Amino acid sequence: MPSVSRVGAYTHLTPDDLEPPGEPEVFFEPADTEIGVWVAADLLPPGGGGTVLDLGSGSGAAAAAMAQAGAARVHGVDNGRQTLRWAERHYASPDGRVTFALGDYSLLSPRELLATAPGPLPRPLVVTSNPAYVPLPAEAARTHPSISGGTDGLKWAGPIIGHARTLGADLGLTIGSYSTPRRAAALIAGAGYRIAAVTLCPLPFGAFTLEHPERVLALEERGEAVLWRSGPDPLAYFVVGLACRRADGTEQQGGEKELTDLLRTAARSATTRLETLDAPDAAPPPWPVRVLDLPPATTRHHW
Repeated sequence: MPSVSRVGAYTHLTPDDLEPPGEPEVFFEPADTEIGVWVAADLLPPGGGGTVLDLGSGSGAAAAAMAQAGAARVHGVDNGRQTLRWAERHYASPDGRVTFALGDYSLLSPRELLATAPGPLPRPLVVTSNPAYVPLPAEAARTHPSISGGTDGLKWAGPIIGHARTLGADLGLTIGSYSTPRRAAALIAGAGYRIAAVTLCPLPFGAFTLEHPERVLALEERGEAVLWRSGPDPLAYFVVGLACRRADGTEQQGGEKELTDLLRTAARSATTRLETLDAPDAAPPPWPVRVLDLPPATTRHHW
C-alpha cells in the first residue's frame, strides 16, 4: 500500500542556497525549489544517472541540487538574462555536468530546446519544471511575472507537458493546490502520463498573493482550488510536486479525483505535518506521498 512519509528539514538545498540572492530578478522561494528537487529525484534511475532538462531553471539552485541527488547531467533553460547570469556564476559546473542557457521554453520547439545544451543530453531524460503557478488577475500578472500562472495557474503547464511528451521523457511538474489541481491531473493523463509520486509542502500565501487573492478565492468557491485554512496561517496552500511516468497503456492514468481528495484531506490538518493524511477514515492515496514540513523561510523574493 502506498505510504505517507515526512521530511522535517531541507535535504537537497545547502545553507548557501537558503541565502537570498539579493538580485531584483532572481526568484527565491526555498520550499518550491526543494520540492522540485524531490520530484526530479523520484524520477531519476536508481543509483544515479539520467539527464534532467529543467525548464524555467531560475537561480540554478535546483539544477545543482538535482546533480547532487544523482542526475548525471542537468541542463537548465530560463528566459531571464539576470537570472541566467546568476545561475552560471553560482551553479554551473566546470566539468559541464550542470549547464544553463537563455531561452523561452514556451516558444521554443523541443528540438530547439535540446539545441540550447552544449552537447547531446544522454538518456533517460526527465523534463522538470517549477513554473509560475499563482492564479492572478491580468493587471496583477503584468507586475509580477515570476509568480503569475494565468487565470487558472496552469498557463505554463501545457508547454511543459508537451515538451516532455514529444521528447519521450518522464515529467516532473510543480503546481499550487490553488492551481486547478483537478485540471492539472487531467492534462497530465491526457498527455499519456500517470502520477507516480506526490510531494506536498504547506506554505503561507506570499505578500503579493495576499494583496490580490481574487482569482484564488474565485477558484476555491467553484471547487477548483484547495486552500489550507485550518493551519497556523490564515491563508495557506500546498505546493504540489507531481512525479509522472509515461504510461504504457495498461496502467491507470487519471488521478484527478484522487489528487483533489488528497489535498482536501490534507487541508483538514491543524499542523504542518498534515496529520489528517494518517487518519483512520482517510482514503489511502494511490501513490507514495511525501510531506515536507520545512522551517519557514525568513525571506521570499518574487517579482
